[in-house]
Amino acid sequence: MRTSILGGEVVGRGLLGKVDGRTGVALGMVGLLAGWLWLGIGGVAGTIVGISVLLVGVTVLYPWNGQRSVAAGWVRRWRFLVRRRRGVTAFTAEPGSEQAVLPPPLGRVAPLDLAGTPHEDMFILRHSNPGETPYLSVVMEVDGQPQGLRTVAEFESASARYGVMLSQLARDGSFLRGLQQINRILPHDPARHRAFVAARVSERPGIEALVKSYEDLIDLTAHTAEQHRNYLVARFPLNGEFAAAARRHGQGETGWAGLVREELARLADLVSRADLVRPRVLGEQRTCAVLRSMQDPAFPVDQHEGIRWHNCWQDYRSDRGHMTVNDRWLHRVAVVPRDGIGAVPLGPHWLAPLLVEVNPAVIRTLSVRMEFVPARIARARAVRDVTVDGASRHNAAEKGQVGDGTDDLLLSASRRRLDDLSPGSGHHGVDWSMALSVTAADEGELARASTRVGNAAANCAIGRLEWQDTWHDAAAITTYPLARGMAVPK
Repeated sequence: MRTSILGGEVVGRGLLGKVDGRTGVALGMVGLLAGWLWLGIGGVAGTIVGISVLLVGVTVLYPWNGQRSVAAGWVRRWRFLVRRRRGVTAFTAEPGSEQAVLPPPLGRVAPLDLAGTPHEDMFILRHSNPGETPYLSVVMEVDGQPQGLRTVAEFESASARYGVMLSQLARDGSFLRGLQQINRILPHDPARHRAFVAARVSERPGIEALVKSYEDLIDLTAHTAEQHRNYLVARFPLNGEFAAAARRHGQGETGWAGLVREELARLADLVSRADLVRPRVLGEQRTCAVLRSMQDPAFPVDQHEGIRWHNCWQDYRSDRGHMTVNDRWLHRVAVVPRDGIGAVPLGPHWLAPLLVEVNPAVIRTLSVRMEFVPARIARARAVRDVTVDGASRHNAAEKGQVGDGTDDLLLSASRRRLDDLSPGSGHHGVDWSMALSVTAADEGELARASTRVGNAAANCAIGRLEWQDTWHDAAAITTYPLARGMAVPK
């Protein structure tokens, strides 16, 4: 059986474990301050003051629970209050305006102006936010794998072909450097089926009981029936290599669109080989209809007439525990942390409980961002990690220390990556992030839906979800088809 292990990175490999760069700087400053007080005051008093400052600083700044420190919690709450005072936690759309008024977390993003070019049927967004390399994004919809009874071997084969697709996208010469996979799950709307049946039911007397029984069956299954929509979002960094290749297709944005069209044709071919059905690139109306429906599920995802980039954004306000859209839909967003997935073998169906086994049905979106890493870079990372992990375990063995299994787990994970990336394997590296959103009509139902989704995630070997309280308005962007949700190394 083909399996993968995504977990295993239970701690960081730095000197301070899970501490990030900013927390490390803060701890260093606390250490310097404690030393300065110790030497400056001198004597017993200086020793007491220095040690006290050091203990308080480490207690407040270090993430003892593995998630965030006490200071980080204070900062999050303070930043939420500042953002609320500045008015960026609420957004009011201007439906009559021809200019796009965007929610603040989106930053700088706008469609390419392709009118009058051979590519005017395409809808390509250009993202140019400070601190990151500008990039283009395009949405492709797929129908998922074919329906019907399929054997385990067939699912494993499809999983392997999907891996081959990612390897092809990660190779040198590919300008598509990132991919976002979105699974949108909505309760099935039986209205169209009812109309279909009603138009074909005979009006002969005596069958009223049969019709009533069928109506009862529809009502009985409505709370568990779901529809699934699947999207792939291609991400093209606007770097020097992309610009040079785009000039073969034309100048400026026309050349960009020409190169993107060429890369999307290759992606569609790879997607079809990966057993995903009917890949199709979405234009402006259909892309914006998807964005609008993700904000407000009352708008059907296929209702796209008249919807454009400038009028697809909905009113919202963000509170500590959720975001409210159009005063009728509440959203919560969670991120799956790197160490949240158990270090156990995961088969092709490992996410099935979260995708198809949440009962009663919950409106939810699962988004996975993947950034491809060329094999040579990923191999160098793996060599470095194996060296660090091996040295750590060797030092512990020399000192006779008994560990809790963390060192063994880290070394196993880094060796496994190095074996997978061996020259000639055809494998490349990938950085990934996973986020999910839950939507309900009131706070009570939202709390119950969050619990049901959390229970389903636990059945997927996901041991912990980090709910983005105080940040739901910004975190929701990671679940939209915009290729957001993770930092990308430059």
